[in-house]
Amino acid sequence: MEAFHTLSIEETLKVTESSPSGLTEAEAQKRLGHYGPNSLPESKTKPLLLTFFEQFKSPIIIILLIASTISFIIGEVVDAWFILAVLGINAVIGTYLEHSAAQKAQALKSSVKTYANVLRDSQISRIEAKDLTIGDIVLLESGDKVPADIRLIESRDLMVDESLLTGESVAVKKSAEKVFEDIELPVADQSNMLFAGTYVTSGRGKGVVVAVGLQTQIGKIAEMLAQKSKAKIPLIERLERFSKNIAIAVTVASVFLFFIALYRHMEIAEIFFLILALFVSAVPEGLPVAITVALAAAAVAMSKRNVIVRKLAAIEGLGSCTIIATDKTGTLTENQLHIQEFITPDKVIKDPQEMSETIAKTLVVANEAHMSKKESISSLEGDQVDVAFAMFALKKEPSFETLLESKRVDVMPYESAKKMSGATIKDNEGYLHVIKGSPEVILDYIDINEDEQRQLMDLIDQKAANGYRIIAVAKANSNIADIETLLKQKQFEWIGFSAIVDPLRDGAKEAVKRCQQAGIAVAMITGDHPSTAYHIAKELEIAMSPEEVMDAEKLNRWAENGSDPKEIADKRVFARVAPAQKLQIVQAFQQLGEYVAVTGDGVNDAPALKFANIGISMGRSGTDVAKESADLILTDDAFPSIVNGIEEGRRAYDNIRKVVHLLISTGFAEIILVLLSLIFSTPVPLLPIHLLWLNLVTNGIQDVALGLEKAEPGILNRPPRSPNEAIFNTVMIKRIAIGGLYMGVVAFGLFYYLLNAGYETDSARNLTLMLMVLFENVHVFNSRSEHLPMFKINHLQNPLLILSVIVAQGVHTAALHIPFTQKLLSVEPVPMRVWDELLLLAFGLVLVMELEKYIRKKIEVW
Repeated sequence: MEAFHTLSIEETLKVTESSPSGLTEAEAQKRLGHYGPNSLPESKTKPLLLTFFEQFKSPIIIILLIASTISFIIGEVVDAWFILAVLGINAVIGTYLEHSAAQKAQALKSSVKTYANVLRDSQISRIEAKDLTIGDIVLLESGDKVPADIRLIESRDLMVDESLLTGESVAVKKSAEKVFEDIELPVADQSNMLFAGTYVTSGRGKGVVVAVGLQTQIGKIAEMLAQKSKAKIPLIERLERFSKNIAIAVTVASVFLFFIALYRHMEIAEIFFLILALFVSAVPEGLPVAITVALAAAAVAMSKRNVIVRKLAAIEGLGSCTIIATDKTGTLTENQLHIQEFITPDKVIKDPQEMSETIAKTLVVANEAHMSKKESISSLEGDQVDVAFAMFALKKEPSFETLLESKRVDVMPYESAKKMSGATIKDNEGYLHVIKGSPEVILDYIDINEDEQRQLMDLIDQKAANGYRIIAVAKANSNIADIETLLKQKQFEWIGFSAIVDPLRDGAKEAVKRCQQAGIAVAMITGDHPSTAYHIAKELEIAMSPEEVMDAEKLNRWAENGSDPKEIADKRVFARVAPAQKLQIVQAFQQLGEYVAVTGDGVNDAPALKFANIGISMGRSGTDVAKESADLILTDDAFPSIVNGIEEGRRAYDNIRKVVHLLISTGFAEIILVLLSLIFSTPVPLLPIHLLWLNLVTNGIQDVALGLEKAEPGILNRPPRSPNEAIFNTVMIKRIAIGGLYMGVVAFGLFYYLLNAGYETDSARNLTLMLMVLFENVHVFNSRSEHLPMFKINHLQNPLLILSVIVAQGVHTAALHIPFTQKLLSVEPVPMRVWDELLLLAFGLVLVMELEKYIRKKIEVW
C-alpha cells in the first residue's frame, strides 16, 4: 500500500485515479464492488447450536455422559435418562446466559449510522460511510467523524482529535500542503492525513479516500486483534484442573474397583453396577448448573452496578486481579475541564460573576467552541479548553454566545509547536486581538520587566504544581487587522491565566482506597504531563512520591535497555504514554506475576485490552474495537464501578467454593458408602438412582441457593488469590475429609446395623437415604462459611437457602408417599419412631464441623 503522506496532492489523485471534483456514481459503484464496503467485518456471532454443544466440553460433563452410557448398557434406563435430562437443562441455561451476555454487548454498539459528505458527479451527496470507496472526495467540517483514511487536498484551520487512535488528548493541526519523506513516519505525525474514527474539532477539510475497511489504520488493528487471544481466566483454569483431577481419580478408582470385584468373583453386571455407583457418587452433577447460576447472579448484580459482562468467567477473573492499570481522563476524572480560577493581576476570580465583561469577552474571542443543538438541547462542543473558556465567559454574559458564533477577521489555530492560538474581531475601537496558550510563550509577547515576569511565573508554577492546567490570555487593541503583525510588535496586554482542572469523579478516591485495602495496586496510565499526573495520583493516594512516576522519556530508555520488568515494579504513574508503551507496561506487570486488569476506550487501547488478563472497556466513550477486545464494559466509564465488579467477582468465587465444598463432601461420603460396602461385603447401601436423587434433586436445590449467597464481611479486606491457587486449598480438603468421613461412616454404620437387626435391604436403604438427605440439609449451613461459626452467620440474609432446605426435605418426604416415586426409588414412609435418632445423627455433623473451625482458629498450623 502506498505511503500517501509522502505523496503530493497531484500524485495522490493520480494514484487513486480521482480528481478534485470526485468520482462519477457509476465509477464509485464499480470500485465499491472491487474494494468492498468501507466497514470492518462484524465479529462472527456464534451459532446457538454450537454454543449449546460447547456446554458439553467439561471433563465433568463427559464423565456423566459415560455414566449415562453405562446405565443404558446395564439396563438402568431411568438412571440414564435422568442424567441426560440434567445435562440438557444445564446446557440450556449456559447457552441462554452466554447468548444473553453477547446480546448485551452488541446492544452497546452505536446504533447511529455514520454519514459522509462526498462529491459524486460533481455534486455534494450525503451517503452512509460504508458506501465510500477509494478515490471518493470527502468534505469535512467541525464535529464530523472521519469516515475513512483520507489524504487531504484542501484544509482551512483544520484541527482533529486523534485520541481514539493515538492516545494524544490534544487536537492536532492538519495541513493539506505538507509532504513528508519518511515512509515510516508515525501515524501521529502524519499531519496531511486523516484517519477513520477520529473527529474534526474545528476548521474544514477536503480529501481523497485512500483506504477503506480493513485497509484503514483502525482496520489493521482490528484484524490483528482478531488473530490473537489472551490467556485463560483463572476460574476456567481452576475448573479444568479440578475436572481433570476428578476424571483421573474416578478412572483410577474404577479400575481398582474392577479388579477387586473380579478377584472376589463378582458378576460383570454387578461390577458395572458398582462402577456406575462410584461414577455417580464422585461426580458433582449439580456443579455445572450451580457455577453457571452463581456467575449469572453475579453478572446481573454487576449490570445493576454499571458493569456489563461479555464473558461470564471474567467475573471471577476480575476478583483475582492484583493490579489495575487505569486511564486517568474520564475514568478517575470527569473528562470535563472546568476553570477553577482565573487569576488576573488584581484578583483571583472563582465566580464568573466577579469578572469584568472585558475579560469575559477575551475568553470568547480566541475560541473555536461552538453551540450544538440536539433534540432541542443546546450544548457547547469543540476542544475541551475552548469549551471550558466559553462556559466560564457565558456564565458572566450569555449574550456573548453571538460573539462566539461570529466570523473572525483573522485566526491563528493552535499548533503544538507554537503552544498558542489567537483570533481577531472587529470592534468599536478598531480590532481586538486575543492570544491564549502556554504562559511562558504568551509572556514573550507582553511588555513586562524581568521581576514582574519572575513573580508571575512563580505563581504559575505554584498553581501547576497543584495539578492545574495553566492557560494564559493576553489582548491587544489596534487598527491593524493582521494578528501576526501585532505579535511581532510584542505590545499585548496581560489579562491573566486560568487554572483549569478535570475534577475527580465522585467516589474515585474511596474506590482507590478500597482497592488498596483489598491488596490490589492501582497504576495510572495517562498522556498528561508528569506533574499534572502526579498531582492527581497523589490526591487519589495512588502515588505518594515523585519516584513512583515514569514519563515517556524514561519509558523509552527502559525499553532501549531491555525492558526489565523489575524496573517498573514500584512505579504507579506513567505519564505522556504512547499507545505502544501501554501494552509494554501491561506485559511487564504480567512478567512480574501480576494479574492485570486494564481500562481503555480508544482503538489504540485495543491491544492492551486484548492482551491484559482482564480488559475493561468504557461503555460511553469506548469505540466498538475497544469493546470487542474487552471482557467487561463499564456503562458509566467510572473507576468505582471496577471496584464494584471486583467485589462481585470475589463473591461469585467464594460462592462457587461453597458449592464445591457442599457437593464434594457429600459426594465423598457417598464414595465411602460404596467402598465400605465392598470391604464389608454388603449390598450397596444406596442404588445409583438414589445417588442421582441426592445429587440432583435435594442437593440440586440447595447448591443453587448457596450460589446466591451475599458477600461475607470484609471481602475487600483480604489480598487477591493467586491465579494458580487450586479450588481445593488445604482448609477445604480438611473440611471435606472431616465432613465426608463423618457422613459416610455414620450412614454406612446405620445401614450395617439395620441389616444385622433384621431389616430388609430396601428398608435399610430407605432409612440410609433419609439420613443422607438430612445430612445434606444440615451440611448446606456448614458450607456457608469456612471461618465464621454458624451462630455468627445471619441465616436470614439468604432466605432462599432456608426455603431450599425446606423444599428439598419436603420433596423427599413427599416422594416417600407418592406411588410413582415409591416405585422409582424403592422407598416407603419413614416410621416416626426413628426420626429422633436420624435427626440426632444429622445434627452431630454440625458439632463436628464447628469443632473443626474452633480448633483451626486456635491452632495456626494443624
